[in-house]
Amino acid sequence: MNNPYYPIFWAIDTVLTVFLIVMVVRIALSWMFAFQVINPRHPFAWQLDRMTRAVTDPILKPIQRALPPMGGVDLSPLVVFILIYVLQMYLWQLYAALI
Repeated sequence: MNNPYYPIFWAIDTVLTVFLIVMVVRIALSWMFAFQVINPRHPFAWQLDRMTRAVTDPILKPIQRALPPMGGVDLSPLVVFILIYVLQMYLWQLYAALI
């Protein structure tokens, strides 16, 4: 890879992918709390939930305000998944256009 832009695009794509992984962990953890698979008072579970919320809340909160829960289901993670997927697609198309 002799292109100097590749590391920049790779880093952006990696950060977006890590964010999606953290969001999946948050969703799975919330389901496990809701179905009482994991005790939310357990120190590790509590700390993991706190960390995932700190990372994802700045992105999810504005979407949650604009898109209220429908039938008790929060659709904001789905919106974020779609937006990040589209952003990653355009990111690599921009990279292909630059080389």
